[in-house]
Amino acid sequence: MKIVQSLWSKPGQKKNTSNFSEMNRCGWPDKKYNYYSWALSALQFKKYYDRVELVTDKDGYDLLINKLELPYTDVKVVLDDLNHYHQDLYALGKVYAYGIQEEPFIHVDADIYIWGRFCEQLENCSFVCQHKESGKFYNDFYSGIFMEMAHNFDFYPEVLDKSIHKHDSIIAVNAGIIGGQKYGFFKGYAEKVFEFVDRNINNLEKIDIKLSNTVFEQFLFHALVEEEGETISYFHEDFAFFWNDIADFTGVPGSTKYIHTCGAIKNDKHIIAALEYRLQTDYPEFYYRITNLIRTNQI
Repeated sequence: MKIVQSLWSKPGQKKNTSNFSEMNRCGWPDKKYNYYSWALSALQFKKYYDRVELVTDKDGYDLLINKLELPYTDVKVVLDDLNHYHQDLYALGKVYAYGIQEEPFIHVDADIYIWGRFCEQLENCSFVCQHKESGKFYNDFYSGIFMEMAHNFDFYPEVLDKSIHKHDSIIAVNAGIIGGQKYGFFKGYAEKVFEFVDRNINNLEKIDIKLSNTVFEQFLFHALVEEEGETISYFHEDFAFFWNDIADFTGVPGSTKYIHTCGAIKNDKHIIAALEYRLQTDYPEFYYRITNLIRTNQI
């Protein structure tokens, strides 16, 4: 199985600022934690997988390959093709990366760290994601976003209505990890995502663009897979339980094999301290390289 990571740099380049420290924070309280996260994620996946591919743009190549010197086995510099899109459409870089795959793969976000391979059964599934997003909390979340889009957009894929009518709610996936054996599906899926965006390009400012990514990427993916008559396998079915351990660095590497520092977790002072400690302890060469690059204003 091939692991894929992607970096479209534009979403991290904060507009209307000349403050270098504000660049590349990507949800973290300080940009250094973003760099620590990229390093730990890439190095841990490379530890357990022979092939770890990076899909990025010129700035991403300069950061992750030239400066951080992360050991990706293959790099595709193609995401500059997206630079005409709004920077808040952060998921488009990931979707583009899914769509160009020509063999089975699992795409993983750069805030995920592993201490062991995914199980063989999961790697052999047609489609795999981190977990299902369903139930009242998720339905309320997605419904608010989708209704705003439906009211302001000229077009959205009919399959979304079909999915809502079938379940009487919105069901989506978490794409922290996403991929599978049926890699050919992702080309058509990516085309539909970009059609969804392109046909509404003049309406984006009417909605919360950042939140809309969850519909473009995660709701549409679930609906399209279901329309194909396929099923999605999940890294963890019981996410309510999984959430309690999703960032438990205290269990590494014994009881904890998978961490995803998603969303608001990035601002937990204990989590970011544990992330820094982990990189400094396990990969001191990369930790001090990042420290020096920041100190000398190279990143």
